[in-house]
Amino acid sequence: MDPDALNTDLEAEIADNSSCNYADFDRAEMLSNVCDNYILPAYQNFSIKNIALNQAALYFSANPTLESFEAMKSEWMNALLAWQKVSFLDFGPADYYTLKNQVNIYPVDTNTINENITLGSYDLNLAFNNDAKGFQALDFLLNQPGLNEDGHVAYFTNNTNANDYLLALTANLVELSQNVNDEWVNTYNINFKDNNSSNAQGSSVSNLVNGLCSYYETYIRKGKIGLPLGVFNGFTQEEMPKLVECYYYGSSLPFARAAIEGMSKFINGVHFNSTENRLGLDDYMDFVGATHNNNPLADVILNQFEKIIERLALLNDPLSNEILVNKPAVEDAYSELQRLVPFMKVDMTSALGVLITYQDNDGD
Repeated sequence: MDPDALNTDLEAEIADNSSCNYADFDRAEMLSNVCDNYILPAYQNFSIKNIALNQAALYFSANPTLESFEAMKSEWMNALLAWQKVSFLDFGPADYYTLKNQVNIYPVDTNTINENITLGSYDLNLAFNNDAKGFQALDFLLNQPGLNEDGHVAYFTNNTNANDYLLALTANLVELSQNVNDEWVNTYNINFKDNNSSNAQGSSVSNLVNGLCSYYETYIRKGKIGLPLGVFNGFTQEEMPKLVECYYYGSSLPFARAAIEGMSKFINGVHFNSTENRLGLDDYMDFVGATHNNNPLADVILNQFEKIIERLALLNDPLSNEILVNKPAVEDAYSELQRLVPFMKVDMTSALGVLITYQDNDGD
């Protein structure tokens, strides 16, 4: 007698719901959509942007002018924005290559960067150098305190080791992004789409959801805003503005917004290169009837993303200064970021039957 059952009998007079058959959510179609229409083109874009950055660095090295330096900085920003769109896909090849730890760790270790340049000998594949490479090492080198842009051109022109380190950093980004892209294109996309029989630990849905939740609460909520704001600084709660992303560039907010917008788009099942909307985690939540305070959970989560973007839009760069002179507004933004954590980590995972397999020590 259940109207939602596949074998509903309108003439039935006695309920026997134990015999009802129900359609399962089409996990295979959802995984195919997010893989083919977001993950693959997003990683391809990330790889392309890193190649463009490396080519701009090579051109600057051969033609060290103010114009070529500015062009290189522009490509650096484009590549970093492209990273934000894939950063939260923290599973599969990205996890295998520890991508996030190699491309965008901050704060950077400026002492190690300078030592590497002075020695002219280093191995960027060693974990020891993770916080002396990637986009944030480039942030330091391309935006050094006390140097204007002409000064930067002179610095790289007169310092062969620094110029070589610049080229090594951009080449390393190309290698890492290409490795992950190739893994997805050649093999992992098939495994990802085929591993759809359940949401148990090790399944694609479990890996995907755990990767999203872990990256969001640790590297977006905490890393981009919470740590520099001082939220995690013990009892003192003292601000630590030097911990912002792109501290030397003085512009952090565009990268935070890009990460939030990308994650929202992904959860909503929207294509990377268009506004076409197909099956995503939002549809999965709707299918299982997930709610929060009698509202569809998918709507609650996506509305919270919009609130976060609205709060971030009220802030000004440099974020390191905003934390000190406009702290209440930054705290408001952090509060909205924090509100999303239980919606995703508790409500969404419970509704989808996904077990949280990572650990954090934030106490939340």
